[in-house]
Amino acid sequence: KCDEVSYFKFAISKICKADKAIYIDGDTDFDVELLWSYDLGDYYAAAYHNSAFDSEPFDKYTESVLGISHHIYVCDKVLVLNVKLLRKTGAYERFSMYYDFCEFSVNGAEALFNLTCKDNIRLMDGAVFAGADVKYAELEIESENSFLNKWNREKRAKDRLEICKRIRDFEKDAIFDKDVEDDVPGRMIMPNEIEYVKKSFGDKLKSKIAYIMAKRFFDKAKKNKMIIIEDEIEGIENFKSLDSGAIITCNHFNAMDSFAMHHVYAKSGQRRKMYRVIREGNYTSFPGFFGFLMRNFYTLPLSSNHKTMKKFMEGVSTLLQNGQFILIYPEQSMWWNYRKPKPLKPGGFSFAIKSNVPVLPVFITMRDSDVLGPDGYYVQKYKMHVCKPIYPDPELNSRENIENMIKENEKVWQEIYEREYQMPLEYTTEKFTIE
Repeated sequence: KCDEVSYFKFAISKICKADKAIYIDGDTDFDVELLWSYDLGDYYAAAYHNSAFDSEPFDKYTESVLGISHHIYVCDKVLVLNVKLLRKTGAYERFSMYYDFCEFSVNGAEALFNLTCKDNIRLMDGAVFAGADVKYAELEIESENSFLNKWNREKRAKDRLEICKRIRDFEKDAIFDKDVEDDVPGRMIMPNEIEYVKKSFGDKLKSKIAYIMAKRFFDKAKKNKMIIIEDEIEGIENFKSLDSGAIITCNHFNAMDSFAMHHVYAKSGQRRKMYRVIREGNYTSFPGFFGFLMRNFYTLPLSSNHKTMKKFMEGVSTLLQNGQFILIYPEQSMWWNYRKPKPLKPGGFSFAIKSNVPVLPVFITMRDSDVLGPDGYYVQKYKMHVCKPIYPDPELNSRENIENMIKENEKVWQEIYEREYQMPLEYTTEKFTIE
């Protein structure tokens, strides 16, 4: 088990009344003034990357034993601590939980620090090399009682573990456009049972009721921390300044991300309406409360019926020409809490080209919050990133424009991913890479 020194880093948040502190091992020499000036933002701590864990077998150890990418694994010898935030988020209690739960034979104190502050450590420029024993790392990788194996076995819901395994398998096989969870079986939408634009008084009334219901649900979910969204919306001015209809693209990883998108839409102050494209089964067969929202909360369902799809295409064109916004999920699949951007399908971009409107890319990044859910996973804290709109190029034909806009969308999403997660965008498959 790790020594008692590991307690000191988190005991500081219990005994220190300051907002910020520096921890330096006794045998380490660093510029304290430089460390003190470091901006922590809303991170729990700042630290140097431990470059020893970029090589085998330690890179595998961080992933398979701790569930942390080796790119963001840090050394705990020099730390700038956001004491106020550590105190507020219960870091000491979280550390104690991990300490009592499992033994760590590879840099125990350091492993505990990385686990306790996972997703909330800002990397400082540069790296240090703090090695570890290869033998112990290899033993923990093979051990059934290593931290992650034990946590998965004793704390996490089996259905969530199966979904995460399916995601890993799908990524390895480059199957990016298939949902990892079973979709609600649906029936065909016939053309005589839906109007995409010319709504009746009853339809409009249902939309208003659905809006009120959705807002109440969202407010309650925020209050109960079922959904957590950072206050700052990066690039919200890009949404505010739109003066035409637009296709809005967003990564899709949770049923709640549509509520997060409506939160951004509300914060933009736009007077135009925002519709979202949904799959057929969600519209025809989704039960209960969410089914009512699917059918009435400004949704545009796709259909397997040719004539209905013709009405869909006409409706999309009319809405865009009338200056409305249409939210699409161009990845064409939902992978639970998957953080990487997936390859984009051309459909939504073709809508923008045909109506000569821009595409507004939005990317949602996530970090573990301090709220441990009943499924054994931490509730994710969303940060919303609104990018600059991408306009069709009048010098290009339709096909060239679609390819160009997809590449630009993927590029800005990758840039956000690499900046926010502090690591390169890498896939386990060799069949796909974003250039």
